[in-house]
Amino acid sequence: MWPAYGLESNNYFDLTLEQLLDTKVLSVSKKVETVAAAPAAVYVVTNEDILRAGVTSIPDALRMVPGVDVARSDSNSWAISIRGFNSTLTNKLLVLIDGRSIYNPVFGGVLWEAQNLVLADIDRIEVVRGPGGTLWGANAVNGVINIITKHTRDTKDNIVSALGGNEETNLAVRHGGALDNDGAYRVYAKAFRRDASHSPAGGDAYDKWDGVRTGFRVDWSDKFTLQGDAYRTNTLQRKPNFSLTPPYAAVTNQEIVYEGVNLLGRWTEIRDNGAQFSVQSYIDWARRDEPLNFIDNRTTYDLEAQYNFAAMGAHELITGAGIRFMADDKTGNRNVSFSPKQLHSNLYNAFVQDKITLAPERWFLTLGSKFEHNDFSGFEVQPNVRLQWHPNQTQTLWASVSRAVRTPTPVEEDLTSTLLTAANARAAFVPNDDFKSEKLTAYELGYRQQITPTLSADVATFYNDYDYLATTSVQPVQLINNGVDPLHILIPIKFTNDMTGKSRGAEAAFNWSVNSNLKIALNYTYLRLAVTALNSEQESAELLYPKHQAGIKVFWNITGNWTLDGWAAHVDKLPGGNVDDYTRLDINLGGQLTKNLRFNLVGQNLLDKRHREFGAADDINAAEIERSIFGKLTWSF
Repeated sequence: MWPAYGLESNNYFDLTLEQLLDTKVLSVSKKVETVAAAPAAVYVVTNEDILRAGVTSIPDALRMVPGVDVARSDSNSWAISIRGFNSTLTNKLLVLIDGRSIYNPVFGGVLWEAQNLVLADIDRIEVVRGPGGTLWGANAVNGVINIITKHTRDTKDNIVSALGGNEETNLAVRHGGALDNDGAYRVYAKAFRRDASHSPAGGDAYDKWDGVRTGFRVDWSDKFTLQGDAYRTNTLQRKPNFSLTPPYAAVTNQEIVYEGVNLLGRWTEIRDNGAQFSVQSYIDWARRDEPLNFIDNRTTYDLEAQYNFAAMGAHELITGAGIRFMADDKTGNRNVSFSPKQLHSNLYNAFVQDKITLAPERWFLTLGSKFEHNDFSGFEVQPNVRLQWHPNQTQTLWASVSRAVRTPTPVEEDLTSTLLTAANARAAFVPNDDFKSEKLTAYELGYRQQITPTLSADVATFYNDYDYLATTSVQPVQLINNGVDPLHILIPIKFTNDMTGKSRGAEAAFNWSVNSNLKIALNYTYLRLAVTALNSEQESAELLYPKHQAGIKVFWNITGNWTLDGWAAHVDKLPGGNVDDYTRLDINLGGQLTKNLRFNLVGQNLLDKRHREFGAADDINAAEIERSIFGKLTWSF
């Protein structure tokens, strides 16, 4: 929620590795610090990374981050997670845009298909791998992704960008300018369309995706920001239409519509003694209309404040508090309903954190905790202890112990939803008011070193201990005679907390500046997850996350006007979805045709015609992600 402090240079190649490690981040400690000094597994995807990789979406940009698993389920949806438990609605990952949470409190997870931002306006994406609940609150269990857009002083120009290819097209327009009293502004609009992917059964899948988005941002110096967005997105999907009469589960094509409007204001005051006071508030209206399920109409009001005390000897103290009010109206049908249908819920929170200097420039101890009260699981405490040691100016060793929680959702506590129908029988999820928060205790150890002026390394290891993980449990059969449906038996299924889990792994990233025109980045991730449930059939989570991932990124300045950039990644198999391992190769050739006009030719998934990345092959919405070739023209003036 605080001012964005990014790289001082807009040219990635103007920066040494030491300067890159000095990149400012705020997601680790909710205060500005460098990557080199952060006592956590943090990785920054810069605007230059995004543009030179040739990606067209935030999920694809996240593929470059070690420890993050990004799998495209179909043309319009992704499964994205950190350190395990991946699904198209990953509920242990908190995602923010400029401090505004886009975690969906009804489904539990992020609807990435509704978040198609203008990538040129993103300053950086900060990814914290590991618990972030002490500062960011519930649901930041396995990590935090903070998407930070550019300050308007950096966008005082006009850009028109047009992209077209065999899989997608989009058009983006942005206008920026200066205001009196050290102010600046920008407005933007974007329209996009992505074609259907390929069905494993043959032919096109029913998963086209299109939408429009517009918005603005105004900044007055670093003191005040006002910004807002409005969007509408349409996605296609197949869905069974359940009935107690034949054909019982007829597959129907449907269009899901996402709409939303948000407005955020932030004020920051930096006092003469170094203390800083910040207040942020936003209102966010979002609507998801899925004809065969339900309409989710939700408004969120959020207010939070933070005070960074002036240095007090060895102590750097930060404290803050906030309140969030959510009003939900979930209109269902005979197959999906919520009780209550309308829900007003409150979230109160406060946190305190103290970074203590044990030995100047050498040893630091960070202690803190988040205290929250929500209407689903009550009072939650999420403490954190971090110790860091700097043997010299080029090395950082850190260790931490943290606790984080994933709170229940209305889907787990209030939902009745049909899963299967047959002659005189229905299986359905039913509400469970006793569903508990999932809990994690995490142990982390990391090491970061500037080995030489041209080579750096960043390694993190972890051991996670999970408790009260979500499962499902079949309840006693009931005979239903409601006067509306035929006489039938109901097989109730409840969400329960009958699973535990343990995971361990390591993540490594290496950056090498070969020379002034060639830079190479390597990363590798290993994860071993094991879960134990009362019903062993529910232990599939450990089979839906790749054990090994590896990637290489190469940025090459061929001449002063031409660049060639490549990104390759290998992802291990997913036995739980019968997904084979695959290697993805993307190449971006860019040329500055004139002073104001740039051309890019991009190829994605170049090593194979198509492949699956997530989900079961026999799912009615299963899809294979196809090779994509597109050209892009960007006119700046």
